[in-house]
Amino acid sequence: MFFLYAIPFYFVFAVAALNTLTWLLKALSLHETKHQHGLDLNLAPVRYLINTTYKVNSWIPFLDKPETFVKEIRVHPIKSFPALSVQTWKVTEHGLECDRMYMLGKFDDVQQKWVMVSLRQYASLSKVELRLEDDHFVVGYKNKDYFSVPKTVSNDYLEKMSGSPQQAELWKVDFEVVTLEKLDIQPFLAAVGLPEHYKLLYAPFGKLVVTNSPKHLTTLPNYTPGSHQKYRVTKFQDYFPILLISDADIKDLNARLAKEHGPEVHTTSTNFRPNIVIDGPKKPYDTDDWYRFTISGKEWLVASKCPRCSIPNIDFDTGKQRAKQPVSRTLASFRRVDVGEPNLTYFGVNAVQVEHGYMVSVGDRVKLLERRLNRYGELV
Repeated sequence: MFFLYAIPFYFVFAVAALNTLTWLLKALSLHETKHQHGLDLNLAPVRYLINTTYKVNSWIPFLDKPETFVKEIRVHPIKSFPALSVQTWKVTEHGLECDRMYMLGKFDDVQQKWVMVSLRQYASLSKVELRLEDDHFVVGYKNKDYFSVPKTVSNDYLEKMSGSPQQAELWKVDFEVVTLEKLDIQPFLAAVGLPEHYKLLYAPFGKLVVTNSPKHLTTLPNYTPGSHQKYRVTKFQDYFPILLISDADIKDLNARLAKEHGPEVHTTSTNFRPNIVIDGPKKPYDTDDWYRFTISGKEWLVASKCPRCSIPNIDFDTGKQRAKQPVSRTLASFRRVDVGEPNLTYFGVNAVQVEHGYMVSVGDRVKLLERRLNRYGELV
């Protein structure tokens, strides 16, 4: 009889022991890369133990369930162009409605495919002006409007403006696009300093999110199918539907930048091109091992930490790259934290929606349901 009464005590003790050991392993960074502190380790048992702790914690109400709220929502209708900062926006099967629905592209004669034109190549794109007016996204530069594209793309618009479907490639993923050949963007390209043969592209269907796609996504009770039964489909997002970053991460990074490069070097959430910025949590980079979370009760699944390129080094006030790449250098000093590709640096997480067809708003509650050790995978 005493044994039966002692069962809750043993359970609490076991959970406490698991969490203590997990905290120690993570504090030593033994779960992150294959060569931490000069050691060549087999990380599989370590990661299995940590993920077991996370699964146990997910079954216990109120244990390791931090809550915060949506601080910013940003939509990027044209890839590498400025974002629209919005208070309320719709979640579709592709992520946030209209996010990266267009992309500026150039034709690669060797590959015979369209490839992206990016802020990495043309920092001046950071100074482009964008607004939503009469259901059109209006593009300007230095207080002059140059062209607009519709928020809702009809078949009539495509027939009028585009040619036949062609192949495009984005981060080694192939998919089909159409060029808006009849859309006159040459004056805009000249103003911004881009070659006149670049075109604006539209993806009628998009590309499948296969890498790190949640294997049980379609079995979840609230799953809403999209245009593909098994996978989510994205447009010109780098790959996943949304990028989520934490305001606490930005604050921590800025403190490190100031210490290493001086107070004049700082960054903002704009530099990282997120869709959703959350307030906090108190611990920086806590989202690294988020897995299941909800925004106003609607579930999302984290697929991967986000590897970073050179775009965060752009000074958005001047529209120029910082010469010594201070953000990348600082990130490289402490954010090589993924066993999937230990040579990359990471900031923020990519997520996949379980449901779609609802609205998200600034101020919506964000609640963590479950953690796991997220591992980066090569895109396919």
